[in-house]
Amino acid sequence: MIKIFTILALVFSFSSNIFANNLEKGDIVLKAMKSEMTRTMNKLQLDDLKKPYFVSYYVADSSSYYVSASFGDIKNKDFNINRYGKTDIRIGDKKFDNYNYIGNSFSDYKPFSSSLPIEDDYDVLRRTLWLLSDKAYKDALQKYSQKDSYRQKRNIKEIDGDMTDEKSQTYIEASEKLEAFDFEYYCGKIKELSNLFRAYPDLKSSDISFNWGLGVKRFINSEGTLYKKSSGGVVITANLTTQNEDGYKISGNKDFIYKKPSEINFPQLRKDIENMAEDYSKATRAKNINFYVGPVIFEGEAASEFFNQLFISNISFAPMPWAEQDSYLKYYYSIPKLTDKIGMRIFPPFISAYDNPLEEKYEDIGLFGNYKIDGEGIIPEKLELVERGKLKNIYLSRTPYKEFKKSNGHGRMTSDSFATAGAGNVFINSEKKVSYAKLKKKLIQMGLDLELDYVVLIKSIQSYKSTQKYLGDPILAYKLDLKTKIESPLSIVEFEGLTMRALRDIVLTSDKSKVYNFYQSNPFAYSSGRYPTSIIAPEAVLVGEIELKKTNNKPDKLPYLKHPFFSK
Repeated sequence: MIKIFTILALVFSFSSNIFANNLEKGDIVLKAMKSEMTRTMNKLQLDDLKKPYFVSYYVADSSSYYVSASFGDIKNKDFNINRYGKTDIRIGDKKFDNYNYIGNSFSDYKPFSSSLPIEDDYDVLRRTLWLLSDKAYKDALQKYSQKDSYRQKRNIKEIDGDMTDEKSQTYIEASEKLEAFDFEYYCGKIKELSNLFRAYPDLKSSDISFNWGLGVKRFINSEGTLYKKSSGGVVITANLTTQNEDGYKISGNKDFIYKKPSEINFPQLRKDIENMAEDYSKATRAKNINFYVGPVIFEGEAASEFFNQLFISNISFAPMPWAEQDSYLKYYYSIPKLTDKIGMRIFPPFISAYDNPLEEKYEDIGLFGNYKIDGEGIIPEKLELVERGKLKNIYLSRTPYKEFKKSNGHGRMTSDSFATAGAGNVFINSEKKVSYAKLKKKLIQMGLDLELDYVVLIKSIQSYKSTQKYLGDPILAYKLDLKTKIESPLSIVEFEGLTMRALRDIVLTSDKSKVYNFYQSNPFAYSSGRYPTSIIAPEAVLVGEIELKKTNNKPDKLPYLKHPFFSK
């Protein structure tokens, strides 16, 4: 095994040379991209049909180390080097082209992409890009005709346009020396962390995974924009499943994200994972409730996801594409609900928010949503989102939306997804904040004023939600008895009747902020595209009124035999 990974280390060293930011010596990949783009713009035309008016190529190189472990043993160990490319070919003009139209097949609405050879062979790279371009052009002709028919059939007179006018940009990121990396050391650490779960007999399954990915992204378009930038990060994921006494399964995962391996604080990580294991173990002895209406504290990741799902996602992803069966769009696309609320109050007056992708750290913690140029080649600036509770701006890509005819540098994309308007580093600030102890005291007082027997705290919610829900349901929730002041876990509950009103119902926040680094999913339910994002927000939020109800799901049968390790 050591020999194998010695070889992989040599391959990785080779790959870092392949992907080095060294334009002075020439970049074969960019050269191939430029050559094929020029030929496509000048010569690609079928008979007397329309020629492309815009072409772009995006090539992403990546290399990754992956290891997973369970109960102290390695489950999987892998190393990969990949190169993916995609092309964007548009016919028509910026006012009306073949893009932003789904047609009849929702799953086909994605860019033309494929794997590319990892070696820098100019001719082979051009051949692959040529094949991609040919497919994309033929599809563009078909989509343009279908979209034009759709417009006439629906008698659509007002059109926002399909692409904004922007200045061309050139951005070449300086190469950064890779830090020394001992894969076997991190494999050992992951084994140690997975071994912690041997102390928790209530857990039905558990595993820990480590993934360190490095990459280089290249982009050019026919307007003269070019960028080459690096990407990367470490994701350590803990997956846990347990089952409470009623038979309900409680499953969840938690990502610990770092910009590079040297940032990992293993003693703190160990504590965090032990706390997670304890929380899930306690959830097996949960209390049932039928219904609750009253104040709730969202804390930790639940607070971050509260802001993400109710606020950030709802000022992203505009505009929606056209679809032949537009009534089905809500099942496939995360339709934003706040993009038409500019100038209106969406938070209480003591909440403000802005986004600044240019910031790299917050209190020495690396921000995952940092970037200097967006996926479409637009330089971002600080963007004021909310001022004293009122929505000031939304995220914009190069797709025009109503009166907005310029991108604000938030076109986020991956190699298998179109660019959509999305967040970078979101800073949410509160002028009405107290210590966590005082926040909890306020929660208790509100419960007493309402003559409740208990109040609720939520520590984890589902990051995935159905398109029909505003917020993912709780995973870990607790009832705080107002007489005994004892916290006990709740059985599986669901939000009832929760709407955007919950943002305006924020009463108070904690005075400490938390960095939440995560991968934001793009708006398409069938796409795997995700992009790095950071939220810096109060680590606890008190909301005046939330409704909870017992889940409608049916429980599973409990295992007849105990976990073999714990039945010895």
